[in-house]
Amino acid sequence: MTNLDEIQKSSYFELRGIKKTHYDAYQIPAWLLAELPKNYNDAILDIGCGLGQFLKRLKEKGYTNAEGIDINDESISYCKANGITAHETSIQDWARNNKGKYKLITMSHVLEHIPREVMMADLKAIKELLAPDGAYIVMVPNAQSNTGAYWMYEDFTHTTLFTAGSLKYVLIGSGFTSVEFLDPKCIAGLSWWKRNKKLFFTRLYEINLNFWNRVTSSSFHVPSPRIYSFELKAKARKS
Repeated sequence: MTNLDEIQKSSYFELRGIKKTHYDAYQIPAWLLAELPKNYNDAILDIGCGLGQFLKRLKEKGYTNAEGIDINDESISYCKANGITAHETSIQDWARNNKGKYKLITMSHVLEHIPREVMMADLKAIKELLAPDGAYIVMVPNAQSNTGAYWMYEDFTHTTLFTAGSLKYVLIGSGFTSVEFLDPKCIAGLSWWKRNKKLFFTRLYEINLNFWNRVTSSSFHVPSPRIYSFELKAKARKS
């Protein structure tokens, strides 16, 4: 086992300065609320569940069949102590006995930690975990944001930083048939005036960016979505 493996399995939160109370105020964001199953008995899996903040809120909202997996023993112990169903296991190990089970699988800021040589195998395992009509929602830091490089190197256990184009590439390459970027302008849940103000200034930002790209002979890959927020949020389906 490498030192990096040891960090992610046991001492990650301590080294990152994250206390157990760090996520006490967490609330499910508006864009993700809109993606939750209508049936409160549908199976939901949170991969890399951490300290269980998402699962805790699901339980409070009445979801009866939500569980998490993580490789960090501290995460699992904390979740279980707080009445949250969680299992210490890898993605591929969990997929062996749970194929086709989940209506929704979420994975928040986990994919960028997975080594590139096993990433597509893990994604294929996630696809196998989904029910035929299920959805996989993945969130990762965005290399195209103003703080992209910061987020790559702020966490020593990050192995990959994604743009919208590279995230779509790896998802489609792993066998998912469709990829939709959710709330790309980050306006879900905002009042109409905040939404319009944000859209206006985002458009000004893009005009300025286009101008300086032309001056400096820079460019973007034309087929790739241009998303500028700190976080990319994508929904993928198996069929």
